[in-house]
Amino acid sequence: MKAQHALTLAEGDLDPAVLSREERALYSVARKSVIEPAKLDPDDLKRWVDVFGRVGAIELVAVLASFHFINRIADLVGIQSDLPIVQPRFAALRRLGVRFQGWAMGRFLDLENRSLEFDGDAALSQAESVFGPLPKGYAEIRDVPNVAAFLTTVSPVVGEIDPKLRRRVDCAVASALPTCEAEAVGFHARPIDPLDALAFVGTRYAARTTPKLVDAVRAEYGYDDAQLTDVFYAIAMRNAFERMNRLLAEPLS
Repeated sequence: MKAQHALTLAEGDLDPAVLSREERALYSVARKSVIEPAKLDPDDLKRWVDVFGRVGAIELVAVLASFHFINRIADLVGIQSDLPIVQPRFAALRRLGVRFQGWAMGRFLDLENRSLEFDGDAALSQAESVFGPLPKGYAEIRDVPNVAAFLTTVSPVVGEIDPKLRRRVDCAVASALPTCEAEAVGFHARPIDPLDALAFVGTRYAARTTPKLVDAVRAEYGYDDAQLTDVFYAIAMRNAFERMNRLLAEPLS
């Protein structure tokens, strides 16, 4: 994507008409994953398959899930850059920063694809031992080593989180998942329980997470930093899998 497209996308002014077929396919599904993720379905994945092929589409599902996981962790923990060049309120510097970062990545980073050998069946078995039965579309991962490796990275960590906490977070995230744009923006009544409230905010608009929200969970449940980290991880990962599960709800063939 060109730098100008990236800028207008980040600022909410993107005109889909100026995008290529591939960019439009990426944009539409990615936007839906933010605005109305509860309505994602296999038809959205099939749109990617039509443009990028079966393997490419499955890889994009993992990229999408990783995005929702990593960015939520950053927002829940409160990671912010001190660099003026990336602060939203400095528009001119942000535009310069996007262009510079794009140039630097293309100039100094090795972005070549590499072949990867991975046992897809083993990755699925390991994931199901942690998450339980997965939607049928996950069978496609057997032929996509990069995504199998992603599952293998995630499963052991999730398996170490207290099962009771995971079930609690899973339910809270599923019930808070936006079904329309009105639920993904604006202000809404939060659950009374601090843990449910944190999962609600972390699902709908994680950037609004405040120390007060986190401190309320700490005070109510007596969690230390390690346990709070488990909470953050559980919220972020469940958001990633809610989207993967919907896209991979059915086999592609």
